[in-house]
Amino acid sequence: MTTTSLTASAGEVPGRDWLPQHDPEAACALERLWDSGELGDVDRARLTRAVQQAGQYPHLRDELCHEIITLGPAAAVHSSGQRDLPPNPPRVAEHDLHHGQVLLGRVCAHPSTPPQRHDVDFGMDLDCLRANLLVIGPPDSGKTRSLALPLVEHLCLESLANAASVVVIDPQGDDFDIPGWFDVTIDSLNPDVGFSLFGAATNAEEAADQLASALLPIGVSADHEYLMDASRNALYNALASFQAGMGRWPTVRELLGMLRNAQEIVDRVRAGLNRCGKAIKEEYAPLLAHRAEQLHRREDPAASLIERLSQLDRPRLRSLFDHPTGVFAMTEINRPLRIRIALREAQMPEASRFLARLVVSQFTHVVCNDHANRDLFKGLVVNEAGRFVDDCTARALQRTRSDNAGLILLSQSLEDFPPQVLPTVFASTGGKAVFGGVGPADAEHFSRFWGEQQVLEHSYTHSTTRLHVGPTGTSQGPTYGATRSSVTRKIWRERWPAGDLSMAIPPGHTVIQLRHSTGQVTLPELVRLR
Repeated sequence: MTTTSLTASAGEVPGRDWLPQHDPEAACALERLWDSGELGDVDRARLTRAVQQAGQYPHLRDELCHEIITLGPAAAVHSSGQRDLPPNPPRVAEHDLHHGQVLLGRVCAHPSTPPQRHDVDFGMDLDCLRANLLVIGPPDSGKTRSLALPLVEHLCLESLANAASVVVIDPQGDDFDIPGWFDVTIDSLNPDVGFSLFGAATNAEEAADQLASALLPIGVSADHEYLMDASRNALYNALASFQAGMGRWPTVRELLGMLRNAQEIVDRVRAGLNRCGKAIKEEYAPLLAHRAEQLHRREDPAASLIERLSQLDRPRLRSLFDHPTGVFAMTEINRPLRIRIALREAQMPEASRFLARLVVSQFTHVVCNDHANRDLFKGLVVNEAGRFVDDCTARALQRTRSDNAGLILLSQSLEDFPPQVLPTVFASTGGKAVFGGVGPADAEHFSRFWGEQQVLEHSYTHSTTRLHVGPTGTSQGPTYGATRSSVTRKIWRERWPAGDLSMAIPPGHTVIQLRHSTGQVTLPELVRLR
């Protein structure tokens, strides 16, 4: 799982169990390609996967055979048309796509590491990522450059091999801005592509839950719990009645109008319900009346929701969420796709945090959906994750392993996570990595989690005796005697003391522990990252 040579493995020509019998010409063409030297590692991984899938699903065979004969190395190519990442900049890590592994560094000699693990290669595969990964390190510790970037590069290569989808949340907007790495870049400052507020929802109830969680996470609003529930109900009433009457989801301004009970938009929705027939009208018209009744109360339960949603009613954000041409919906990650979300948190902090929370919520909903494509690994990389993970996402972390998905959560401190969410996040992330310079509270947390180990303690005692001869004795001088003893015993000591985690991890190194999807766990090891 963590020790590999990661030498590129060409493997044998795939499809020998069915391809020669089904299409001898395609089988010969594939043999020639395999021996020609025209195929890169992405080509080999992509073609191997395509041939294996065609072996399982016979309806794919004719089209694949035709592409092998006519397109050669470009057969079954990724939807972007790319067969590899651009050569400039060069790859930041060494990859073995045949086994789905990326080389991250080498294990350092350390007293807590068994001698047989010293100076061996350390890598990760998709199976480790299915158990999720939590990475904690202060600014400039190298967690993004030395760990996150190689993992993102690997997921992008896996996507080009049609084996994965990856979504990257980039709070600064430039940490992962590498040309040719992504198919879709959603930039809140320059929205060439829009983002659907409701892209992961199949009904109004799901849409209301996701939107309310992103707008009003725990700790943002001072509303009591019953007001939070009433806000969700108001949002559901607005979305359900609008969708039923208009046959689509509302724009930001239309949703605000529904929540404010604006007469023009409510009349349009009511007219749409009338056109839908008596049954639809009887089901959804009371939702409009209920919202109007809420507004006449002494305290509008949706007031906080409206205030938060109003922050999205700005020109740039309207063009992002109500884009006139292309809009990305999170359900698209059920096919191989590479998406980067550039938040621009410095320019639009509140709107950026809302967008990030919505992306995380939608991602976890899509991968846990019963209709998700589980043949495809789906990865979400969240930088500064502590600000964007809510309780629903924390609970969804527990399901990703069985849904062939995984989250990589990077944060400066465990204290960035809401206190009520942290225990679930920490327990649900099987992999954990710590960089040098973490605060005392974080170091103590990881030290306790990684527990103690038995070590041999050697203690020595040394004593000297002096015998003085009296005046009535002989004329000899004083006599000296010495005794020395040693005791060896087993004692329990912290595997990684908190002080070592805070002060003794060198730059460019991390202490990392991985979990296999089967439950197998590695010991925490000091790794020198490349």
